[in-house]
Amino acid sequence: MRIEDILLENCVISEIQSKTKKGVLNELIGVLKEANLISSAQDALRVIEEREKFGSTGIGDGVAIPHGKMKGIDTFLCAFGRSPDGIDFDAVDKKPVHLFFLLIAPENSVSIHLKLLSRITKILRDSLFRKKLMELKSAHEIYLHIIEEDKKI
Repeated sequence: MRIEDILLENCVISEIQSKTKKGVLNELIGVLKEANLISSAQDALRVIEEREKFGSTGIGDGVAIPHGKMKGIDTFLCAFGRSPDGIDFDAVDKKPVHLFFLLIAPENSVSIHLKLLSRITKILRDSLFRKKLMELKSAHEIYLHIIEEDKKI
């Protein structure tokens, strides 16, 4: 499974407005709700916040991959957001986070969930890719760049 299989262009936010961790999560979940991919934003937020209690998904280098497993869905859901100013997301390196990939998986999808997290992590390890994501002007350009990079894996 590739990122293009789960990330819709209308689930890309080129400029996150929130300045808090919970606000960012709400914005990312909000685009999933607007796209009619989830029925309850509250349930999705609860799943992500429960996962965050085990440790921050802010993995360093300005990146966070909040994720969790949710009952009642049968497909993977993904949203991407960019914060030009950066957000305190309790990242492991204590630096602000600029790039957010939110992933919600069906409850019984351990293997594919881990493979998708690995794909996302792999493309975000590339500092040139991260730099380009910060430079692009629109959600459309960001979406295309993510899909193009994922195809290289």
